[in-house]
Amino acid sequence: MKIRCTANHLRFRLGKSDVERLAEHHSVRETIHVAPGQSLAFELATAPIDSIRASSQDNVVRIDIPQSAARQWITTDEVGIEGQYTFSKGEVLNILIEKDFPCKHQPQEEKADTFQELARKQG
Repeated sequence: MKIRCTANHLRFRLGKSDVERLAEHHSVRETIHVAPGQSLAFELATAPIDSIRASSQDNVVRIDIPQSAARQWITTDEVGIEGQYTFSKGEVLNILIEKDFPCKHQPQEEKADTFQELARKQG
């Protein structure tokens, strides 16, 4: 799973193996070790909810995705799920979850776990 964080935007790009794990186990996690004995994890999980929600606890940023939206995304050629989570004081976190395409600018990148077939359809 690739993660990009910028000014109240989180973007997740999932490879085929990540999408399969999400479908089978209802969650997928990426952990980044930032210092000796310290890490930061990002977790995507499906939940019986109506809209995307975000939380953070014990160095884990968790994004819950509605089960129906996740199922639709996992089982079709749909490329992304986009949503916003509004905090109690009106702040908004924009969230984008996408199937990972091969990078055009890094031809040496391993492409086996990417959605090459969808990239061709997108043009």
